[in-house]
Amino acid sequence: MKPDKPPLTRVKYWLMSHLPGKRGLRYLRKYSRSMPTSVQAEFDAALEAARGRICIDLGANMGLATLQMAPVASHVYAFEPDPWTAQELRKAVGPLDNVTVIEAAAGTKEGTFPVYRSAKFGDDPRKGSLSTTLVADKINVDTTQPIDVKVLDFRAFLTELDADIALIKIDIEGAEVALLEALFEDPVCARIDHIFVETHETRVPALAQRSIALRRRARNMRRPRVNMDWM
Repeated sequence: MKPDKPPLTRVKYWLMSHLPGKRGLRYLRKYSRSMPTSVQAEFDAALEAARGRICIDLGANMGLATLQMAPVASHVYAFEPDPWTAQELRKAVGPLDNVTVIEAAAGTKEGTFPVYRSAKFGDDPRKGSLSTTLVADKINVDTTQPIDVKVLDFRAFLTELDADIALIKIDIEGAEVALLEALFEDPVCARIDHIFVETHETRVPALAQRSIALRRRARNMRRPRVNMDWM
């Protein structure tokens, strides 16, 4: 674990985070990552608090986070929209009876929508699967050969689940911005303890300002506790 930054350094990062554009975003990330508790330590603590409770993995890919959640959770719902990747995910979770693989993306409305794969997906599907996205503006995807996938209204999913959620991991390649904007406005959000998010504004520059706004809002939320520096 890296040593903690001095308090005055964190104050500097916080002040500089209010600069416009990419420079402000860079300092906002530095501020978030300078906090005394590392992201992994926070995730481990959230996992411990999730014992016997529900966890959700959005953008489960090959199941790395799902397999961390499964030993402690009462149940894990793992969302993965890409058919190739969902098949690999099912192999990874194998006989685990407390994991449900949902071959769908989490979004703000239900339907069938195109996803875009990495331009190198055909050469290396395992590596290429990490880039699959609903966002056509993402710079490292091929938009000429989209595939249609199922998308679920995630707020409706949580409402129908009718239970408190201990932990949600979100890594959905740019679609996290619209999802969080909607989720933060929904009363169902108060039923979630922890959210860990990987943001993708470096791959979708148009999302930079919205990502900054979400980070600032998330930092002031008591429940859920939102960490936007996952991975």
